Amino acid sequence: MAKVVYLDQNHWITMAQARFAPEKIQKTEELEAAKALWELAIAGQVRLPLSMAHLVETAHAGTKSSRRRLAQAMLDGYGGWHMLSPLVVRRYELVSAFRGTTLTAKDVFTTAANSPFFNYIPSIGRGPRSKKHLEDLSWRMAWADALLEEKLPDEELAASNAVIEQWATALSTLAQYLRDHPEDRDMRLVTTAHMLGDQRMDIAQALSLAGIEEKDVSAHLNAGTVVDFFTRLPFNGGVLEVTQARLRNASDKWVRNDLNDLFYLACAAGYADYVVAEKKTGTFLQHAARTHATARALVHLNLRSLIRDLQTPQDVGPHQ
Repeated sequence: MAKVVYLDQNHWITMAQARFAPEKIQKTEELEAAKALWELAIAGQVRLPLSMAHLVETAHAGTKSSRRRLAQAMLDGYGGWHMLSPLVVRRYELVSAFRGTTLTAKDVFTTAANSPFFNYIPSIGRGPRSKKHLEDLSWRMAWADALLEEKLPDEELAASNAVIEQWATALSTLAQYLRDHPEDRDMRLVTTAHMLGDQRMDIAQALSLAGIEEKDVSAHLNAGTVVDFFTRLPFNGGVLEVTQARLRNASDKWVRNDLNDLFYLACAAGYADYVVAEKKTGTFLQHAARTHATARALVHLNLRSLIRDLQTPQDVGPHQ
């Protein structure tokens, strides 16, 4: 079965350079790794799903010619596969937890039309969807057009920007408060309290979708279980581990781009087989995997490390 490999934007840039401008890759080993990954993708041995983050970041990358090369490389390599929006994943991760079921990689990575967007409604646990050839064809053409021509959906951007601004402001305020009032705290509990506030609407919706009445909520979420509840979720648990680790560092500053890095990479780490991340968030995710038992992916910081891992499969690993 093909392994799911989620690439952060900077590694897609390397993949594009390997295809169109190999002389720009300074490290020979990284160029060879990119070529090897292209071979695996073309042979169908790996899947390289795209996400809304890739679409947005491609629209703001470099010159027009370099953007088109990057977009074309993505279209050549992704095979029609997408990762659901992290906003959708965290909502249905909650729904599954309240129902006592499990969200799987097959739910999170899909070829379904419109799947990268925040308003997509997945068919969790219903098996493979029926094929709709014309819908799939028109969707893939629209996605290709958006990547190549920078036509970003206004509604998607507005929704994403609203979440980003709210999240970045809340974390910056919390981090500043912790810096100004240093004391011995349970940082996982502090982070969980923040996540409860941040996701209150998602939690309410998830409880409703799971058919849980108000009188029964405390059986699922209470002061004694809430940290463990979030910790055991692949995506939410990864976000919790990275956030609490960063909040422990009083000098760590939170910026807008942190949300995309954390949400998309933590989401992929929860459900893909491999993630090749940017350095800062990737390092945090690697450390988080030591305590976050439900993390699925093996996280790498460069293509060289990924290829070595793919060529020497481990007998036991988080993704097996």
